[in-house]
Amino acid sequence: MTAALLYVVIGLATVVVLLNGAIIATRAALIQRQKRLRRVRPGTETLLAEYLAGTPAMPATATRRERAVLLDVALEAIADLRGEERARLVGLLEELGFVSSAMSGLSARRRVSRRRAAEVLATIRSRAAVGALTPALADRDALVAVTCAYTLAEMGGEGYVAAVIATIKRHAVRAPGATAAAMLALGAKQPSALTPLLARDVAPPVRMTAIEIVSELRLPQYLPALRACLTDAGGTDSDDVAASAARGLGLIGDAEAVEALIGFTSDASRTGAARAAAAQALGSIGDPRAVPVLATQLRARDWKVRAAATGALGGLGDPGIAVLRRAASSGSAEVRLLAEAALQP
Repeated sequence: MTAALLYVVIGLATVVVLLNGAIIATRAALIQRQKRLRRVRPGTETLLAEYLAGTPAMPATATRRERAVLLDVALEAIADLRGEERARLVGLLEELGFVSSAMSGLSARRRVSRRRAAEVLATIRSRAAVGALTPALADRDALVAVTCAYTLAEMGGEGYVAAVIATIKRHAVRAPGATAAAMLALGAKQPSALTPLLARDVAPPVRMTAIEIVSELRLPQYLPALRACLTDAGGTDSDDVAASAARGLGLIGDAEAVEALIGFTSDASRTGAARAAAAQALGSIGDPRAVPVLATQLRARDWKVRAAATGALGGLGDPGIAVLRRAASSGSAEVRLLAEAALQP
């Protein structure tokens, strides 16, 4: 028994030694590769800069190492380029086969290879890649599919909007950040394309993200849809959606929403966060009709509503300031402190 145990210990020790040796060898190889890449990079950066400045042709890149460095340098540079310079660099990457290689990479068996290919195409945004990007929307990996959706949205064509929207809806839960980026690209290039994402049957997280994008982009054509969100039946999800819509109405400055926001702010069946968002929106819009309801909310049970109402009154001119001055003499210490803070210059 003792001898058997000794053999096991010796075997494990041998494995550990071998693993350490493999790790050291791998690190050494990686360090050497990085050194070689650093030696090639300065020359590649110079050649690419000269090409973009007007040199007739880019010298051939013969080795895999040179091509890898050229692609890395080009992808870093392309984000800062516009107009003819960007088009020239995209043309070079197409000519040298980088675009077609990435298009082929979308069909690779390894997920990491498909993701890398999708990221490369998203950075380059070559029209030549549309034929490969569209079927890749059905990729089983969420990041691959949504990255391709983002690229198509950035290129602005109307023919694949429906497919991009479907991809966003399908993968919003698994890849929220990537789908938000795709929605933003879609809203910036084709504002009307976001309409299906604000429908009541869309999952609340997707709908809220669409509302936030519409709000940040200040798209007035969506104001009726944002107002409609305030009338959804109560509940956590619908109140969260309503809060996002209220913030959007405030950002865009929708005077037609004042009455709806007043009613929402005073609706005790709604969550405090949603009512606070409505109160803040009233302050942003700046309509003095909101003063009475905001004054009553200074004593609301939810502190978020009280704080939001106090801040909103400060944005409603003399009528709001008058309410805050009276509140600064309140017998309630909290109301008094909030009002005093809001009155500070």
